[in-house]
Amino acid sequence: MFGRSLDDIDVAQLAKAKGLRGIVLKNHGSETASRAALVMKAVPGIEVWGGIVLNRAVGGVNPDAVEWMHRVHGRRGKVVWLPTFEADKHVKTLSRPDARGLVVAPGGQVTPEMEAVLKIIAREHLVLATGHVHPEEIIAVVRRARELGIKGVLINHAFTNVPGLSMAQAKQLVEMGALIELRFLHWTRAGAKQVVRAVQELGAQHLVISSDLDGLETAIAELKGEGVADADIDLMMRKNPARLLGLAD
Repeated sequence: MFGRSLDDIDVAQLAKAKGLRGIVLKNHGSETASRAALVMKAVPGIEVWGGIVLNRAVGGVNPDAVEWMHRVHGRRGKVVWLPTFEADKHVKTLSRPDARGLVVAPGGQVTPEMEAVLKIIAREHLVLATGHVHPEEIIAVVRRARELGIKGVLINHAFTNVPGLSMAQAKQLVEMGALIELRFLHWTRAGAKQVVRAVQELGAQHLVISSDLDGLETAIAELKGEGVADADIDLMMRKNPARLLGLAD
């Protein structure tokens, strides 16, 4: 959606050269399963996955869009993100308090459309990522996801202002089986000290460190500087993401 210094193929080539096993491509306005399949053809030797973000460009919380995303040739569609830039929490926090955005669980109950999306995620063993929705909606959706048997749940950049989870809410989500994402190089950046606190409060086995494009090496250096153990870094940046994507270690 925005100008980047690298395109999908450039990123895959760089990731492969750095020794990464795989990457996930995300676009806030269109599915990326088709792009992932083409990138894997252009850059053999690295795993590339895509997915779909449930913003208005794909019909919002649209079960049909999710259904067709996972069927795209190559079967590289893996992640379903709840609304991001058009989520009610996002627009109220970063646009206007009186703005209205997409809602997935009003009053703590998932909408019929959200229920249908969750059933597709469960059936196809996809990953649910919680996007930019309200903390209360995240808890409601994750609770329903667990009831439906969804195993892979990622709480996106949990402690940034969007969604702005408390540590108590994060602990509740961890108890429901979710992984908590801490993202470097985001609009309100996760810092190493925040990661240290999360490791202490939640445990590295429940955390994922990710980055918008190019922050992984920066993240590793800063975490080491704060004394985070290599074994914990390995969990958060290699083993936990692999488990989330359904890969053997």
